Amino acid sequence: MSLVLPVGLALLWQLVSQLGWVKPYFLPSPLTVARAANEMIFETGLLKDTWFSLRIISEGAFLGGLLGLAFGFAAGISRSVEKLVTPLLDAVRQVPPLAWIPLLVLWLGVGNSGKVVLIAKAVFFPVFLNTLQGIRGVSLDQIEVGRIFGYGRLRLLRRIIIPSALPSIFVGLRFAAGLSWSVMIAAELLGSRYGLGFRLHLAQEHLMTDQLFVIIILIGLVGYLLDLTIRTIQGRVLHWRRNFVG
Repeated sequence: MSLVLPVGLALLWQLVSQLGWVKPYFLPSPLTVARAANEMIFETGLLKDTWFSLRIISEGAFLGGLLGLAFGFAAGISRSVEKLVTPLLDAVRQVPPLAWIPLLVLWLGVGNSGKVVLIAKAVFFPVFLNTLQGIRGVSLDQIEVGRIFGYGRLRLLRRIIIPSALPSIFVGLRFAAGLSWSVMIAAELLGSRYGLGFRLHLAQEHLMTDQLFVIIILIGLVGYLLDLTIRTIQGRVLHWRRNFVG
């Protein structure tokens, strides 16, 4: 059932191309895109570029996610920590990723370190905010029940606060994973000679629309698989929750 819409769109795409309603320059046919994908995979090293981008994104996402969880938990548990860090973090959050590129080039050069930091910054805030919101969203009734049973602070955290906050945390992780792919394009503006972002700009400069479609579809596919992985982990970790499914 989930393949009906993608297959339908592909058939419509092929029909529009065959009837010549749109010029191939703007919309190459699916067969043309498939041939371009085959050429890019086996002749121009597309898989190597994909692995390069995945490695950079993994490092940045791990760093940003870890810091987001740490700061989110600290601010969620302590009002004093929240008042200390939130004003500065809110100000930094308003600065778009592209605005950081000149400063990162100045500080870290054009190597991979700047890309990792840029992606980490983008991932940090969804994880931080959703972790903070998840902890602050824990019902006081649950806390009171825990105290009635004699739970100390650590046990309250482990048995009540963290399980209650996990759904919100996973939302942050999923949003951050998708955002990391978006920021990848900006990150690979830092003088990169490899990666999907570099390939995307190269195809644009040479007006190779078929290759543009290949890279865009690949980015969407890998992003979907990443989100599916997080959702699968979420389902296993939160197997005890019973939600409305429509």
